[in-house]
Amino acid sequence: MPRVLPLDHFCPWREEAEALAAEVGRIGGELDTLKGQMAALQRHVFGKKAEKLPSVEQQLRQQAASPEDEAARVAAALEKRRERAARKAEEAPTRDV
Repeated sequence: MPRVLPLDHFCPWREEAEALAAEVGRIGGELDTLKGQMAALQRHVFGKKAEKLPSVEQQLRQQAASPEDEAARVAAALEKRRERAARKAEEAPTRDV
């Protein structure tokens, strides 16, 4: 907390102290301005983006909206699995022992 200089005392040091106090006040104001600008820039660069991608959970909820869609997906996966197993059985080399 800055001390208040007595009004009845005048000397060269008083003038210098008052000048330094004024400069400290000016620099403090500049510092506050720069801190505000820095915070605004940080929000701009590192803050939430306006063009944000939807979360994975939201996409999964939208895709699996109904049980019929889920059943169709499971049936398609099972059919694909059977096709791959049949192709693998045809292409697998056989050996007579």
